[in-house]
Amino acid sequence: MQTFLSEFPFMALSLAVMFIGALLIYVFKNRISNSAGKIATGVSLAGSALMIEPFYELMTEGFSEETYVWSTLLEPFGLFLDPVAFPITLAVVVLGFLSVVYAVGYTEHTEHKPTFFANQLFFIMGMIWVTLATNLIEFFIAWEIMLVPSYFLILFWGLPETRKRTALKFWLYTQSGAVCILIGFGLLYANGGGSFVLANLGASGDLIFKIIFILLAAGFLVKMAVFPIHWWLPPVHAEAPTPISVLLSGAMIETGAYALVRFGTLTLDVVASQFALYIATLGVITVFYGGFMALAQVDIKRLLAYSSVSQMGYVLFALGTATIAGVSGGMFHLINHAFSKGLLFMSAGAVIHQTGLRDIKKMGGLSNKMPITAFAAAIGMMSIAGSPPLSGFASEWMMFLGGFQAAIPIPGAELNMSFLLLAIIAASSSILSAAYMLRFFWRVFLGAHPESLEEVKESPRSMTIPMVILGVLIVIFGIFPSLALDVIVPVFSGVFGP
Repeated sequence: MQTFLSEFPFMALSLAVMFIGALLIYVFKNRISNSAGKIATGVSLAGSALMIEPFYELMTEGFSEETYVWSTLLEPFGLFLDPVAFPITLAVVVLGFLSVVYAVGYTEHTEHKPTFFANQLFFIMGMIWVTLATNLIEFFIAWEIMLVPSYFLILFWGLPETRKRTALKFWLYTQSGAVCILIGFGLLYANGGGSFVLANLGASGDLIFKIIFILLAAGFLVKMAVFPIHWWLPPVHAEAPTPISVLLSGAMIETGAYALVRFGTLTLDVVASQFALYIATLGVITVFYGGFMALAQVDIKRLLAYSSVSQMGYVLFALGTATIAGVSGGMFHLINHAFSKGLLFMSAGAVIHQTGLRDIKKMGGLSNKMPITAFAAAIGMMSIAGSPPLSGFASEWMMFLGGFQAAIPIPGAELNMSFLLLAIIAASSSILSAAYMLRFFWRVFLGAHPESLEEVKESPRSMTIPMVILGVLIVIFGIFPSLALDVIVPVFSGVFGP
């Protein structure tokens, strides 16, 4: 039985279920208009359940791998779940399923629901494929599959007044990044060993690999929405339908961080270490820029969108430390940010769904009207602010520790003043995170509610249940961070030494 399970293509079947399910929903959209959400939930549940065995194999064997013959020219392609892919894959699988459940209630008055859910499933499938790809061409195809359905979801279901302009901005920014990635892959293939298989590629500190690193980093940082190439994110995340905002902010932007680790920290490791200080500096700048912009927002979803910019700055700073604690904390933060920010966007979407308002100045006192949403939002808010014992505290503490370890690698070693200053500044930014999160929660849920919101009620169960599940996961990973760190830390201990 064990041999059968180890040879069964669970990951490929998971992607196939998502793809075929989405395709069938679209093909038969005229017949299943009212039940599209339930069917999509079933498809997403089946695809997510098929990933359980690969996760179990990762925990017990160290990795899960499936390889398939593509062609002699393009070389084999495969699906590889290892400790590096674990955080982002877990985030996408869990958040993807919960976003589909959430969308069932959110889209109750939405037109063309089958097409919406089909695109949502395509989007989730593309993100999962990106995290598992082992071949350069395969990775790029998955990267583009991730882009196309998200573009259509914004174009057709975004805010009517601005959705065409917002979708175009999203397309242009992300495609510009994709061009950089494609050129970088071409140069990496030509100079890194003449192979499309990532495991066969190697690099040195030569000029050409510095150029490759800059090209790839540019493409991945566009996806992360790092300052100053972040301009697409606030309008896109704010104006997209909330179930898609959950995925865009909680999962898609994190694929850029994963790719930066996979191709930068691991494949182009020599060059990545040379750029470490610049990466960490850009991360700190992004943290403060996103935080101050979040403080200035009155649109509830735009506030959370700028918060995502700030949080990706933390991750970038952590990757720049090039230490075990820092990079491990940054990867752990991908899980925590996905769950926390996904929860916050769901809470914001529930408020918008029930009140019809987006301006936080017109809200207040909604904890009395929407207690489940308010409690869930409080958990997400405190996690992003780094409050113990929630999961955000553990990952932020590790990221800051990584900064101080980069400043003082070993006791008695020469002090790296640049990293010391960056670490101190980064740690102080947690005050800013707490400020914009507390402002968000106070304005929306505390105080007296306006008379116009007297009749507001709690959102449907299909929207509150995913929020409760995410809240529970945030508490679990906060109390038991070893559930993730025992998988993540060993691989980076091998990369950065004891």
